[in-house]
Amino acid sequence: MWGDVRIHQAPADTDTFAVSASNTDMARKAALSKNEMAYGMQPKYLRYNLWDREGKDDASVPFIPLNLTDWTKVVKPLPTVPLYELNNTEAMKMIKDNPNLFKIITPINVNKFEELLASHPNCPFIESVCRGLHEGLWLWADIQYMMYPCIIDELLGMPQKKEEAGLLWLQHDHEHSKGRFSGPFGQDLLPGMYASPIHVVPKLHSEKLRMVINQSARPFSLNSMISRGDIKGFPLDNMRHLGARLLVHHRTNPSQCLVVFKSDVAEAYWLLPMHPLWQIKQITMIDRECEVNRNNCFGGHGSAGIYISFDGLVTWIEKKVKMILELWTYMDDLFGINKEGSLTWYHKYGWNMPANQVKLLSL
Repeated sequence: MWGDVRIHQAPADTDTFAVSASNTDMARKAALSKNEMAYGMQPKYLRYNLWDREGKDDASVPFIPLNLTDWTKVVKPLPTVPLYELNNTEAMKMIKDNPNLFKIITPINVNKFEELLASHPNCPFIESVCRGLHEGLWLWADIQYMMYPCIIDELLGMPQKKEEAGLLWLQHDHEHSKGRFSGPFGQDLLPGMYASPIHVVPKLHSEKLRMVINQSARPFSLNSMISRGDIKGFPLDNMRHLGARLLVHHRTNPSQCLVVFKSDVAEAYWLLPMHPLWQIKQITMIDRECEVNRNNCFGGHGSAGIYISFDGLVTWIEKKVKMILELWTYMDDLFGINKEGSLTWYHKYGWNMPANQVKLLSL
């Protein structure tokens, strides 16, 4: 055995200069492909909206990635609540003892949603999404609860500025009116509860303010419970999908004019209910009054994934059941194309709109 050990070489007797390893992180960097280098030279909003014409017989046909509708046919089911969470007797008892605090709140007609998906080929995925809408969704969190304190209170206190404090109360009253906030239950957290910091920040490119629930606040953040690897791979339809279809329409009927439409889903993330065992980790404190936040929050590492999963199935219904073939989804925006002049009266808004858009809004 000892005969296989190699003799150490003598150290070099000349100086060698190198960049400090603490200043350079090569482990996370991989060689960039030609396309990636091209994307990197572009503004971020253009990186997935570029068309590579190289090596194609017909340069007018761009490469089109998998669209969100087709992705729902192959994606894995959404996660269920881990067994160790269900075996957390203290948390389960607290939920059972306070049924008024923990409820499944959603405006989605889940039974109708499930009925419209009856012919969808990915049954395990459909079952996972519908189960989550009935019982509450889970955000891929997979860290044993005993590794975190029983109670986490990251309260920052009310903002000093009057307009910021007023916004928190305004948002609180709105969420309470929707049933997404439980109503106050005291000034002390119950066993198993986590309270994340709440901030008020300006909206992007605006002077208006918005409330932020900081699920990344260390050291015991909710987002630290979710592996980045588990939330990768959620696609979004983009300008390449739209551009390709516009080119096809133009080639087949160059004289026909088209209309592009877009509809934005209001309060998109908030529409999805969370499981009671996640609700206990979303306690909101405003002026020391504790309330349970029952629904999906913007800013959670898995929040976008579960919303994209739901919205992808809505798009599938629109395409496969309602036969709106030219429709795509980018986060909370659904967009599509329609023949110019093909209008339908939409009574809720009180004006004529593209027929496909009215079909979308009617769902």
